[in-house]
Amino acid sequence: MSKAVISRRWLTVIGCIGFGLIIVAFGVYAVTSIFSLYVKTLLGVGAALALAFWIMSAMISRTARYGTNVAVMVFLAFTILIMVNFVSARRSSRIDTTTAKYFSLSEQTKKVLKNLDQDINVTTFYTDDHYRKRIAEDTLNEYALQSKRLKVTFIDPNVKPGLAITYNIDRNGTVVFESGDKREDVASFQNEEQDFTSAILKLISTEQRKLYFLDGHGEHDIDAYDENSYGDLKRIIEAENYKVEKLILAGQSSIPADCNVLVIAGPKKPLLPQEEEIIADYLDSGGVAIIMVDPTPSPSLTSLLEKWGVEARDDVIIDAFGNTMFGDPSFPVTVKYGNHDITIPMGRVMTFFPLARSVAPKTDSREELEVVKLVETSPESWGESDLETLLSKRTSQYNEGQDLPGPVSMAVAVTLKEKSETVPPPMPGQPPKEETKEKRVLVAFGDSDFATNKWLQAGNPDLFMNSVNWLAEEEELISIRPKDQEEAQVQRLSGKQLRLVTYSSVFAIPVLLLIIGGAVWFKRR
Repeated sequence: MSKAVISRRWLTVIGCIGFGLIIVAFGVYAVTSIFSLYVKTLLGVGAALALAFWIMSAMISRTARYGTNVAVMVFLAFTILIMVNFVSARRSSRIDTTTAKYFSLSEQTKKVLKNLDQDINVTTFYTDDHYRKRIAEDTLNEYALQSKRLKVTFIDPNVKPGLAITYNIDRNGTVVFESGDKREDVASFQNEEQDFTSAILKLISTEQRKLYFLDGHGEHDIDAYDENSYGDLKRIIEAENYKVEKLILAGQSSIPADCNVLVIAGPKKPLLPQEEEIIADYLDSGGVAIIMVDPTPSPSLTSLLEKWGVEARDDVIIDAFGNTMFGDPSFPVTVKYGNHDITIPMGRVMTFFPLARSVAPKTDSREELEVVKLVETSPESWGESDLETLLSKRTSQYNEGQDLPGPVSMAVAVTLKEKSETVPPPMPGQPPKEETKEKRVLVAFGDSDFATNKWLQAGNPDLFMNSVNWLAEEEELISIRPKDQEEAQVQRLSGKQLRLVTYSSVFAIPVLLLIIGGAVWFKRR
């Protein structure tokens, strides 16, 4: 056997070992995404052997040079693959193609994570067979991508029972949020994002704000879960780290000092004169309130609202030709919002109001009051003032000069602009400047049913909670909230649809391939 043949065999061995080591190095890095010393050594030795094979082969024969070129192309392909993996591991991106954006975080969660100014450690305790493990892990991985201050560790309590005992975990599916000496535990089996974001809010909040719901006049019950109560709304409010209590004013001289927002949720009976006086004093002294009034016979709270530039007309909003729920003209649906901090995040998310009265800015309100329309109906709607005919005959017709033409306002926000003391001029001889301070006063709605358990859907909870957070000056929470997760349902195919799928997959595709193949054969023949 000649020396040339032997040298070629040795070159082949060297080349195979070199390129093999390079492929192994790339494979290990592609799996681990860690450029360790072990990977560096394999890559270095492999590159040296491959380079020696290439140089020596090029010196021997033209065929070897061709083989070397092929090897180089394979090497470049693996290099591109590893670079793509390197970049994707550090700059990952996902596209949510679901209609309801099921796999995307809400705007509220993104804002909370973006504004984190302290480190939060998250430890999950899920066994491999837990039916919500995948959902929780995917959600928390999205959280970690939004903020570098949030670190997530996944623990299987069956594999590390000692760690579960250390954390005092007695329930499979518990997620522990820690920041400093504060800790919040979450055991979520319905809406992970809502519960996780709530836990973070509780960790980063320095104080818990308080909402009082006026009670004793037939208002919606915040502790009940029938369709006309506010039990679900209370749960949403508490998830944003507010404390909720009922307030009976009879026998009291003032609103409690720890009240951050007072809510008057659709009283069915008139308030006592002394109660209205207490609420008026509360607003005059800097308090804020959400006031929801329903159409007659419910009281309009005229004396409270008119003082702050709000008119609640004695009518019912009718939208016979616009957007309505279930085709009911007294059940308007809208995506038309005013230019206000409360409604800007709403976008095109719909809200709906079953049987509402118009609430709008007064034409002769005080100059220092700024009353902004939050929600309006379509131009084809109107405020029906003939309530007797509407209730008795269940029909309505717009009467010019008598009814309020559309679009009709259903909610307003009131801000008081107070002029502060003059500021000294920056340069001598210039006139002093006056500064204007804005004080948030109230948000008024012409309906209270939109926040009940039955209708707390679509954009209704966002509209209410944005109003609460605006009045409480919690701007970072004004956004669109996490949606309730809906399980995907597989639609049952009819017999005709099933036959169509069968024929198209079993017969149509193979026949199409045969036709294309036959056409190519006939052309080349």
